[in-house]
Amino acid sequence: MVAALDRKAHRGGSFAFTLFEPRPVASAPALPATARPPDLPGCESFHLPESALDAYDGHLEFWDGSTETAWKTREPTSTWHERPTRRLTGLVERIASLRGSGILCLGSADLLRRDAEGRRRWIMQADEILYLHPDRARGLGSAVIIGEDPLPDVALEVDHSTDVRRWKLGVYQECGFPEIWAEVPWNISVRRPGLAIHVRRGDGYREAEESLAFPGWTAAEIHRALTEEPLSAESWRALERVALALGAREGTTPEDDPLTRSMSRRAAAQGHAKGRRQGHAEGLAAARAQAVTAALRTRGVDAPADIVADDVTRHADLPLDTFVAAAVTCTNLSEFRRRLREMPVIPPPPESP
Repeated sequence: MVAALDRKAHRGGSFAFTLFEPRPVASAPALPATARPPDLPGCESFHLPESALDAYDGHLEFWDGSTETAWKTREPTSTWHERPTRRLTGLVERIASLRGSGILCLGSADLLRRDAEGRRRWIMQADEILYLHPDRARGLGSAVIIGEDPLPDVALEVDHSTDVRRWKLGVYQECGFPEIWAEVPWNISVRRPGLAIHVRRGDGYREAEESLAFPGWTAAEIHRALTEEPLSAESWRALERVALALGAREGTTPEDDPLTRSMSRRAAAQGHAKGRRQGHAEGLAAARAQAVTAALRTRGVDAPADIVADDVTRHADLPLDTFVAAAVTCTNLSEFRRRLREMPVIPPPPESP
């Protein structure tokens, strides 16, 4: 069942999309996905001989080597499709910094299956693939070879004008991908907006409320972080929570991130020097303020030192790591100050008579 659907675009105008009838994942056909013809709603097929494959620089949903047929999205690449993907790479960068170790984003790199003779059997592309531990991907060549290379921890599919559930999700399942995120971003997309997390359980996928790769990050939180503008305080708190949970699981902290560690050491050295001149308490407070100011300026945030010092003084009960984490994950000074205001202020103990 298909139906035409017209909805208003974000900045005016209208776009016609095909609305696809949902098909529950649990009622998958008996035949494996790769044994059936590709079913890629929102896509158009065209002939792409293997001899021209390496020179083709567009995005491919799928390429079938047996027929030399490729599929690409029918709608031109739009900002509505690209925004969630670009946003995810930025979010993951912040999580990696707070976790204290890197995360590798490889975009729409080829996912390649070879046949028994080593020829290219098929190629598929996601919208983004993530490796939580870059060392696992160190030996990759120009593509991720299914059955030979380590699989990504997460693959993101943006279903703005497509429907990964119809067929492509089954291919991921056959290949053993551990976690697939299917994001329907906007009200003008083909289905109701939201993110579905498909987690591998045994031989199949089950839809989960939260990610296993990013512990505690719920589907609702991920969808909001991928689409809202600007990021809300709730989204930033979720990022911090997930990053610290990853660090706790792996024994890392923000201090294991080279940039955070460098700023902390510089601040400590400056604090010791000021402490000798101004007294330990004043020097420590100044060092904390300088560390936070340096972190903000590293993010490109215009941060007057006196304003930052006042904010740090008002929240003197908070550890330095909290200030630095807030600084390296904000986009402007107002957002940084708002996040501090949302934290509880613990008054200092009364002075002894």
